[in-house]
Amino acid sequence: MWLKKYKFTILFLIVCAIFAVIIYFKARINASYFVFLPGYRSGVSVEQIDNEELRSFFRIVQKFNDGSQFVVVLHHPDGFFSPQVLLRLVELQNQLSNLPYVKNVLSVVNYTFRKPYFDGSTLDRAILEDPEASSFVSKDGKYSLLYCTLSVNCDEDKALQEIEKILSDFRDLKALPFGQLIINKHLFREIIRQVFVYPAIVFLVILFIFYLQTRSLRASLVSLLIPVLANVIVYGVVSLLGVELNTMSVMCVSFLIIIGSAYGLHFYNGVVRFKERVKKEMFTPIFFSMFTTCVGFLSFPFVEITAFRHLGLMVCSGLALVFLILFSSGYELLRSEKPIKRGTLLLKLRSERLGRIVLVFSFVLVALTFLFIPRIEVGMDQASYFSQSSVVGQAMAVLSKEFSYREPVYVMVEKQNIFTVKDSERIARLVEDLRRIDGVSSVQFPTAYPIPSLVLMSRFQPAIHHFVADGRTIRIVVNLTEEGYKRAGELKGRLKKVLEDYPEYAFTVASAAFVVDQINSRIVASQIQSLTSSLLLIFGSVLFAFRNVPLSLLIVVPVVLTAISNFFFMAIFNLKLDVATSIVASILVGLVVDYSIHLAHDMRRTKDVFLSIENISMPVLANGLGLIGGFSVLMSSKLALFRNVSLLLILGIGFGVAFTLFSQPILIKNFAKKDAEQETTHKLS
Repeated sequence: MWLKKYKFTILFLIVCAIFAVIIYFKARINASYFVFLPGYRSGVSVEQIDNEELRSFFRIVQKFNDGSQFVVVLHHPDGFFSPQVLLRLVELQNQLSNLPYVKNVLSVVNYTFRKPYFDGSTLDRAILEDPEASSFVSKDGKYSLLYCTLSVNCDEDKALQEIEKILSDFRDLKALPFGQLIINKHLFREIIRQVFVYPAIVFLVILFIFYLQTRSLRASLVSLLIPVLANVIVYGVVSLLGVELNTMSVMCVSFLIIIGSAYGLHFYNGVVRFKERVKKEMFTPIFFSMFTTCVGFLSFPFVEITAFRHLGLMVCSGLALVFLILFSSGYELLRSEKPIKRGTLLLKLRSERLGRIVLVFSFVLVALTFLFIPRIEVGMDQASYFSQSSVVGQAMAVLSKEFSYREPVYVMVEKQNIFTVKDSERIARLVEDLRRIDGVSSVQFPTAYPIPSLVLMSRFQPAIHHFVADGRTIRIVVNLTEEGYKRAGELKGRLKKVLEDYPEYAFTVASAAFVVDQINSRIVASQIQSLTSSLLLIFGSVLFAFRNVPLSLLIVVPVVLTAISNFFFMAIFNLKLDVATSIVASILVGLVVDYSIHLAHDMRRTKDVFLSIENISMPVLANGLGLIGGFSVLMSSKLALFRNVSLLLILGIGFGVAFTLFSQPILIKNFAKKDAEQETTHKLS
């Protein structure tokens, strides 16, 4: 008997079990920022991405046979002019160099300066006057850098484990690693937390909030378990298709639990009100609630960035699954639930005065937003995603303050014939010209020796091979300041202008900074595309559902105001418009319209907007609190990436709920009366 009674529930549990196994064996994670590049595709190696900046980058990497690169920041209060401290640096460098994963380590003790500063035991203070040394030792001598290059195609995970183990033995030097490899490692760990840790906490927080509202543990659990099942199916399909989980798409796990759980709450409210008619009565409002939320995410496929598309499609398919499971399995589990009135939070909201205050506040906020928008900084910077107390944050602070250092630019110089001594003079002038470019902190190339000599020396000294590939190819390393990194596109133009004065050579210029700049250049366009698409699609959906232009316009008022307020909050809290925060406005549009749809749908039955507010206030408020509670959990993330998105969503949802419950009834009131009068007149005639 129970098999027949719960047939859909059993079916979905079996399907989820199958996909859970698929996830275990097939799921893959990609923490690289390359996923934000237009043209990126899952399952395709980075080298195959059709992108000019990446082609230049990998051309240099292949020519010099390099693996991943990173820098180690060292600090000692006694300074590195102390023989004992310097000895520790040499010992650390030797241990790193002896690792089979490490190709070479470049430091103040093995770089080929114009004159020797290291005699085997001490470091000459005259090194501080050498401009080439500015990228190795700080002005006070208390900080030093090790530039490390891994062997090509090595196991980077094992390499990092060995490197971290060695660095832990040199706590007296306070060694801090920094680089894209290190950032990716921390992002990978945070992705794991976003999949397993935070969703579990979100589940418990929303369960508590829902239980306070309903006093029904069964209804609260079912509302949350349904999006969990949808998550398993979505990630099973994604894993089966070979699509990687990245720093953007990982948010789908929490989004589905936080957003999808609200549909179960609305469904339970329908069970309490309509009993056996719940499927008929709640199908339309929950469907359009789900559909309009999906519209917010469906705008992402219009954006060039593949990671956006993955997130949008995953959330949309997940919410559609939540709807399907709810009206099949959810109905089986909730149809016999009885209302438990004692102790539940029943709301009767009718404060027109408060509504007018919120209305005035909203219009003032909108006016201020247009004044504050120019203050919003545009651009992605993965290092800024980390807190200042983290390893990445601490290393970045030292690099910026003591070395004015950010991602290096590699200038590969090639000549048809072998470099001569005369070429060495030209390259030395080129190095000086590059050093004078605004936005350049230092330039590394051993000009102390003629290039032919460097070619011979590179056969015996791995550090020199970092700059010399062969007799026809050399590499100059240009380190950027913080400002130069932020304006990498402009700096690239200035750099190329300098290189034009040396037509006898062929140049390849590449940097991770240029890749990031290319991503940043599309952020504003992506924001406009996604938000405009969301608003138009949502208005069209609402108009189709209600067949009434004035009512449809009134329904989308909170949506538009919430989208605008998002930029006000960004300016107030000094948040950047980056690849993460640029998705918030579109998400809010899809979430906030749900409240207006439930209000308008119920008002068709009651013909009294304030009575409808009483009917829908409990699920709307519980939904809003559930969303806010769920996203509050993500505020505990170690990454500012997720904290910023969560903060904006919390503020936007709070604004949308307050406007819907207090101000929107005032806007609808006159229209509702007119609509009722017209219907009465029509019936009498």
